[in-house]
Amino acid sequence: MAPVQEFQFLHGTKVVAGPGSAGSIGEELRGLGATRALIVTDRGVAGAGLLASVVEGLERAGVTHEVFDEVEPNPLAETTDRGAARARAGGCDAVIAVGGGSSIDCAKVIAVIGKFGGAARDYEGFDTVPDLPLPLVAVPTTVGTGSEVTRGAVISDAGRRLKMVVVTPRIFPRIAVLDPLLLMQLPAPVTAATGMDSLTQAIEGYVSRNASPITDALNLEALRMIAANLRLAVARNDLAALAALQIATTMQGIGFHNAGLGLVHAMSNTVGGIFGAPHGVTNAIILPHVMEFNLAADPVKFARVAEAMGEPVAGLSVREAAERSVAAVRVLSSDIRIPPTLADVGVTAEAIPEMTEKAMRNIDAPTNPRNYSEADIAELYRRCLKPVGAPA
Repeated sequence: MAPVQEFQFLHGTKVVAGPGSAGSIGEELRGLGATRALIVTDRGVAGAGLLASVVEGLERAGVTHEVFDEVEPNPLAETTDRGAARARAGGCDAVIAVGGGSSIDCAKVIAVIGKFGGAARDYEGFDTVPDLPLPLVAVPTTVGTGSEVTRGAVISDAGRRLKMVVVTPRIFPRIAVLDPLLLMQLPAPVTAATGMDSLTQAIEGYVSRNASPITDALNLEALRMIAANLRLAVARNDLAALAALQIATTMQGIGFHNAGLGLVHAMSNTVGGIFGAPHGVTNAIILPHVMEFNLAADPVKFARVAEAMGEPVAGLSVREAAERSVAAVRVLSSDIRIPPTLADVGVTAEAIPEMTEKAMRNIDAPTNPRNYSEADIAELYRRCLKPVGAPA
């Protein structure tokens, strides 16, 4: 008989979902005692008019606001510090993140600095935040990351050419608002990239060394929902498909931040820190290569991944079914026009030694299901730089 598993499970965010739910944020903030909010976003989201329903809800509730729209992809520590300065100068007692994972992660650290002062780099690491920061409402406008329900933030440090993390239960957003109407203008490439980020996290969380029955249930069902809806969402911005992806992203966000991730994220975060490549795209490129590497560690779970992605596995051996999971990811990526190699997003072979060294030290690596070495990671990077089937 197998030993009874021991594990912990954390979730600290209220989830409010449904079309038009962004209009309720003002009342939610009033319930938290807030009267003035800093909206953290990027210029694309602001320019698309996606703040309108949020602002209208704030005005109805009598909550004043100002907007900080300087967040870039892979947000910089300096950007975070400027946003926090705006929050402090404006007397803001709450923060609202409207955007993708970059805006939400940036807002998490802005809420910390806005309450306690200092700079983003002061809070790098685990449990460095002394108490609860300013209350944060997270409003995702993409279908990736799951940052709206996690206790971590990833911020780029350009000087060190890496992504630093701030991780503590104290930075859970108080509320996540899932309004699918805010997804209707998503460009297809953004839906594709963020959807593959979500898929990657569901798979890595499912096969992680720290997975539990609770995280398995969340991640596997999220995987099913993503695989069933991502093509349609990319093809024509179908509202029902986008809403399903939005909910699946939140589910796997709760799942993976309890289970951990693996080498895909360790390698992808390193690529992003050095080259600034889009996180979801690099995840999608690296994912099937790492899955092939990891298959032997847990073929039963990879066979279930294949089944969840709609692969016909009846009558196959466990190993054959597990291999179908890799093929399913490659076909999905191709269908939604994810580029096939890291070279396509500007990564060069000359950076492999630096990338390998940093990926080995990345916090996501230890929960990878298979043991690995520097040589393994370097070889995986080499494979990711070439088309599948190209000579070594």
